[in-house]
Amino acid sequence: MDFMNLFKKTPQPSSPYRLLTWNQKLAAMNLMVVFGGSCSGQPHELDKINHIMSVEGREMGVSGDQVHSARSLFSDMNEMVNALNGANRHALEKLFWAFYCIVAVGKSSQAVLVLLGVYNKLGFSKQECTLILERKTGHKLNEL
Repeated sequence: MDFMNLFKKTPQPSSPYRLLTWNQKLAAMNLMVVFGGSCSGQPHELDKINHIMSVEGREMGVSGDQVHSARSLFSDMNEMVNALNGANRHALEKLFWAFYCIVAVGKSSQAVLVLLGVYNKLGFSKQECTLILERKTGHKLNEL
């Protein structure tokens, strides 16, 4: 048995977030804040949303303080979406899952419609959004 190989780090797959500009990362994180606003504010919901945002922010290399200070960069949600327009498609797919998870915590059907509207502006059809969810969950949505 080779004990040296036991402690070697396995290379992590590179994140599609590396293909986003700094401004796009800040816009994405600020959109997470917006979608997080769809929850009722219960502590267990906020904990889940904070966890999702922390994981995604860490993967993007964006701290909470940087997200907070970047709020003034975007006057509204449309500016955040415009900043993501033209972003790498794989990164947008990964972001869709994160946004959806945040929206799912709040259980707001209105927030789901807003998310689909955002992704429509980014060039994704409802069918493409459904396929992202099906790939991530491993289930056909019509089977649920």
